[in-house]
Amino acid sequence: MQIRDTTASSPPLIRRRVKHIIWLLLAVSLLILVLGTLQAQLMSGVRAYVRGEGLWAKAQKDSVLLLYRYLENPSDYLFEGFERALQINLNDRIARLALQKKNPNYADARQGFLAGGNHPDDIDNMIYLFVWFQNIKHMKNAIAIWTAADAEIDQLRSLAYRIREAHFHASNADLSRFKQELEQLDLRLNKLEIDFSSELSEGARWLKRTLLLVNLSMLMTMLLLVWFISRRVLAEIDDAESKLRDSETRFKTLYDSNIIGILIWRENGEIYDANDQFLDILGYTRAELQQGLLNWRDLTPAEFQSSDDHALQQIAEQGYCLPFEKEFFHKTGRRTPVCVGGALLHGEQDRGLAFMVDRTSEKKMEAQIQLSATVLEASRDGILICNQQRNIITTNASYRKMTGFTNTELVGTKACFYRTSDQDEAQKIESKLQQRHYWQDDTEIPLANGNLLPVRASIATVTGDDGQFSHYVAVFSDISARRDLEENLKNMAHFDHLTGLANRILFSDRLCTAISRAHRHKTQCALLFIDLDKFKPVNDQYGHAIGDELLKQVALRLSSSSRESDTVGRLGGDEFVMIVEDLNDPDYATQIAEKIAHQLQQPFTVNEQPITVGCSIGIAVYPIDGKDDVELIRAADIAMYAAKGKPDTHYYLYSGQQKN
Repeated sequence: MQIRDTTASSPPLIRRRVKHIIWLLLAVSLLILVLGTLQAQLMSGVRAYVRGEGLWAKAQKDSVLLLYRYLENPSDYLFEGFERALQINLNDRIARLALQKKNPNYADARQGFLAGGNHPDDIDNMIYLFVWFQNIKHMKNAIAIWTAADAEIDQLRSLAYRIREAHFHASNADLSRFKQELEQLDLRLNKLEIDFSSELSEGARWLKRTLLLVNLSMLMTMLLLVWFISRRVLAEIDDAESKLRDSETRFKTLYDSNIIGILIWRENGEIYDANDQFLDILGYTRAELQQGLLNWRDLTPAEFQSSDDHALQQIAEQGYCLPFEKEFFHKTGRRTPVCVGGALLHGEQDRGLAFMVDRTSEKKMEAQIQLSATVLEASRDGILICNQQRNIITTNASYRKMTGFTNTELVGTKACFYRTSDQDEAQKIESKLQQRHYWQDDTEIPLANGNLLPVRASIATVTGDDGQFSHYVAVFSDISARRDLEENLKNMAHFDHLTGLANRILFSDRLCTAISRAHRHKTQCALLFIDLDKFKPVNDQYGHAIGDELLKQVALRLSSSSRESDTVGRLGGDEFVMIVEDLNDPDYATQIAEKIAHQLQQPFTVNEQPITVGCSIGIAVYPIDGKDDVELIRAADIAMYAAKGKPDTHYYLYSGQQKN
């Protein structure tokens, strides 16, 4: 019996779970680090935009202030200062437009932000924040404000160029008329700067909250996952400990229960310990075991040593061996068949544990089964065994030969124990099987070719030790030869050997039956006595062989003139009879007689010899001419002789004679 440690896979599984926890903790730490870095980068980008907005706003205010001064005292120096101040706003616009392209131009954007006065270390964060979050609400609003502000910058530049153009046309021109328009532009730009700063601030707060929630969610998810796996690991550890305790308890129970033999062995044959069942199987005492008198190699017959070596090789390779059969010497010297399986003890190289099951009873049962199978196959009778539902389980060769079916065609199909169309008879058979658990009689069973085989069937039920019915056993003996013999004897007893017609015995029986039926149904039946004319000269002239052949042909013509319900018979010599049933009118019998007379008047050809004979027919009708068979035969005989005495007719009706 193979030993398997049900907890063997638990420690590796637990180690894997612990490794999973460690990796998860590392993953949590890494994720927090990544999220923190991402948060720092994003917040740095937001701060960079806030600083950039300050540079943009300062440049815009400087440009407006210089334009105010230009209105009061126009000079090229002031106008060039205006344009220099406005370059920061224009370069930021270049960066924005480069990032808003379908395929962002990062080089132009970088150059624009640098030219806009932004710190080089902040530019990457500004680009990433713009690209990743440009469709997010706050960033999207801020970009819209930025775009509107750039449009106002265009208005400012346009106003500056108009002022300058006015100065060029008239150096003493009054430029104060542009002051109000400049103030309006300044107010709008100040408002857009404030809106841009507010949107950035709100976006920064939203981003901070979002990142905080993401961090907390991820952290909680990871912690829950760690908690769940830790809980499973702890549960598996508890389960492993419980299984280990259960395994130890089961082994101790099995060891002490003496259900199977258990021993601790070494490869050199030493037996360290064994339970009582092992000792009982081999007939030794515990004192003999403790004295070291038992060696499993010495107890093994020589022909099983190769099996032991193969098992030891399996144990060395995989730690256990598959169960195998062998024998041990009993203390009395006899051999004990056993089934053995073993495995190495944990951490040992040449010491292990083995289980042993005594197979003495099984071997005896196998021998009995083999003997039963031999008897089953050797029987000349057909035998089949069925379950409770009468599904065939097995058959012997004689049954298969008898029926022509193969074993594959039979197994699993419904068995046919008997064949009858009489429901009452079937119920009687089933009743005997249920009450007496046995039934025997002649019946028929189907063959593979569709025919039926007459058999002597013996059906018995089989019960187990608990007295419960479990199987059917059916034995069939072929009685076809006996049936044929009985049929031949029956034919010899009831039928004429020459013509095959009913003989005198069967004729008498059929006549009585016809009279009884006519009496019961209140109908009539007729008896026709037929005597051949000129038959004796045929015998004298051509011999008895020709005469016998003529009688056969006469029998054929008589049979062809009768109905299936009628009976045609030969009483002997050239005397024939016919029983006609279900008559409603005696005249019908005369019509049949006329038909017979006409048929027999036709020439016969026997061995190429044309022969002509005639007949005389006497007719008697029940119940007119007789009340029983004796009276009816007497009346028909008298009528037949009357027909012979009349040359003008070939038949005579007895009741007609009475009338006359």
